[in-house]
Amino acid sequence: MRNEGNSFAKIAIAVAFSPRCEAILAEARLLHQRFGAQMFFIHIGKKSLQEEQYLKHLLHRFELDKGNNQVVWEEGEPVETIIALTQSLDIDLLVAGALEKESLLKYVLGDISRQLSRKVKCSMLLLTEPSTHPKGFSHLVVEGTDHPKTENTIAVAVEIAKQFQAGIVSIIQESDPGKLALIRSEELKENEAEERMEQILKEEDEKLEEILKCTDCGNLKVITERIEGKPGYVISNYARLKNADLLVVNSPDKQLNLLDRVFPHDIEHALADLPCNLLIVHPKDIE
Repeated sequence: MRNEGNSFAKIAIAVAFSPRCEAILAEARLLHQRFGAQMFFIHIGKKSLQEEQYLKHLLHRFELDKGNNQVVWEEGEPVETIIALTQSLDIDLLVAGALEKESLLKYVLGDISRQLSRKVKCSMLLLTEPSTHPKGFSHLVVEGTDHPKTENTIAVAVEIAKQFQAGIVSIIQESDPGKLALIRSEELKENEAEERMEQILKEEDEKLEEILKCTDCGNLKVITERIEGKPGYVISNYARLKNADLLVVNSPDKQLNLLDRVFPHDIEHALADLPCNLLIVHPKDIE
């Protein structure tokens, strides 16, 4: 049974025996403490006694070997196997480490974490600089675009901000210059095109205001800002300039493929060069 008001009742950690394994598990402990979640530690590969003992040692060290937490060992193709496990285990949040930048070859082919972020059917947290002494999140930058998923994304971001007692939550609306170009292409007079664009922006602002009215932000400092530019790039650049430690965005509306990385979907700007930790929010009622 899920905890009422808890978006992340089941959290899965993708475990790789890399130099950052300890830091990832330290971050997992903090998430476990904040959300009281059931934790699943997933490793894809043949089980060896040495690795099994090492993982047991780390889980005990970080007090993650208690309660109903589980270790899952599976063999198979990593991406598809993890995706299948997140679905069969009804995972709410998948956590994995990710390098800030990919090489060109890796970007086109996609490393495991990024491939998962494009395909997985639950929310996913990519940690760019996991620490053995994690501090949580103090400044969240959140997507505020006019989209059916945005209300849920903002609610999840606010929940996280409360759990980590964040100092600020910045909700960014991206104004795509392409919208105005499309309106102008409708053979309207210049002033009519401008008026229509102003009306669209006004309606978007009102929708965001209504979402925030219906969201219990408590004592959080929440600011909203509209920035013109290419969607995806704008919010990623803002997060980098403001030294945010968590960027929160909607999940893609469709499964991304190679063409999306050559002709980028909004989220690809963030995945190509992660400005900070990235949370992709996937509503549980959307398959």
